[in-house]
Amino acid sequence: MKRYIANNNIKFYTIDAVAKAKEIGLGGRINTICQSAFFKLSGILPVDQAVDYMKKAALKSYGKKGDDIVQMNYAAIDAGVDAVVAVDIPDSWKTAEDKPVEKKAVPEFIEKVVNVMNRQEGNSLPVSTFVGMEDGTFPQGTAAYEKRGTAIPVWDASKCIQCNQCSIVCPHAAIRPFLLTEEEAANAPFETKQGMKPYDNYKFRIQVSAMDCLSCGVCVESCIAKEKAITMAPLKDNLKEAENWDYCVALSHKDNPMNKATVKGSQFEQPLLEFSGACAGCGETPYAKLLTQLFGDRMQISNATGCSSIWGGSAPSMPYTTNYRGFGPAWGNSLFEDNAEHGLGMYLGYKQLRSRAKMLDRRLQFC
Repeated sequence: MKRYIANNNIKFYTIDAVAKAKEIGLGGRINTICQSAFFKLSGILPVDQAVDYMKKAALKSYGKKGDDIVQMNYAAIDAGVDAVVAVDIPDSWKTAEDKPVEKKAVPEFIEKVVNVMNRQEGNSLPVSTFVGMEDGTFPQGTAAYEKRGTAIPVWDASKCIQCNQCSIVCPHAAIRPFLLTEEEAANAPFETKQGMKPYDNYKFRIQVSAMDCLSCGVCVESCIAKEKAITMAPLKDNLKEAENWDYCVALSHKDNPMNKATVKGSQFEQPLLEFSGACAGCGETPYAKLLTQLFGDRMQISNATGCSSIWGGSAPSMPYTTNYRGFGPAWGNSLFEDNAEHGLGMYLGYKQLRSRAKMLDRRLQFC
């Protein structure tokens, strides 16, 4: 959806660039289509002149690759101009009122800091808000309160082979396997299936967090069941999954029934990197998430600035979180190339604290 302002009126336009790109043969490459649509809407250049410039640039860039490639780009340029559609906004929108929304109870930090910053009002926060956080630390797990709400994967229990592949590839830890006792399954508002050995004393369910999934579809592509056990579906038709998720994360803790050093077994461990703001389908976060499942309650991370510091800790969004015992990764962000020295400092400080603790313990033993 694009918004274009003219004569003090807001007009909305839309273009299905993805469908057009596939129709032309460009796959998911939509930049040329969107660029020509931009020129049509913005008026920066006369649209005919802009199209002429773009086609000359396409010929220069792709002429050596053959006429078919050039014609695809020409078609993409024309599609951006021709496929833009104006959206009529009803007059009733002028007087529409927001309906009151029931607010869930959230921690004080979320209410007073996170929500304010996410409304782009962080500059209004007084210094007194951060009393007790003078060292610059932020609580963990704050990303769990940022709900995005897009299309979601839907699980079919009858087709699932319980491989946990969907969980291990999820960039946002938004789809996970859960084990339920007989009582928990009986009280559950959803379908489960019998667990396999060595956890056949439990019921099994794959559950998606409807409001945290970014609908990248990686889980669907990674499903190895003979018939896909996961399919993408509109969120509006599956809002009940949000309540199902709340039920699952409140289940009693179960010790991992499998070796966590295996693909399947690792996913019965709670991920301590969840709901990051990384791009949908991010290729980095599944690896970092897996590390937290293997070592997360004793990890120390010295993070150099880059993508991993943006999705790893853009204040106030902290996706690194804690487990049921309150333990989780210690994360710190350094500058660009000095995270090795920064990490060494973290290690030496940790080593010194351990040495001091051992010394005090020995003294107490002789008292």
